[in-house]
Amino acid sequence: MRQIWTVLVLGTMVVLAGCAARPHQTESTAPTVTYAYGDDDEYDEVVGRADAYCAEQYNKNAELVESHPDGSDFEATFACK
Repeated sequence: MRQIWTVLVLGTMVVLAGCAARPHQTESTAPTVTYAYGDDDEYDEVVGRADAYCAEQYNKNAELVESHPDGSDFEATFACK
């Protein structure tokens, strides 16, 4: 019984850690989308995600509106134009 409990607790922790993974979308208000990211590599991924979002939602390209620090991370907002 103790082993099952341990597996359940560890499994839950892994799932919750995945939910907080970066980079991730934090907001979308037509026609913009905002992502949180931690470093230059993640910024490159965010640019790709913003391009995909704008293409899928609006058939447009993503253009960076602003990027600013958010605690130990950064947030970038893109407009679909």
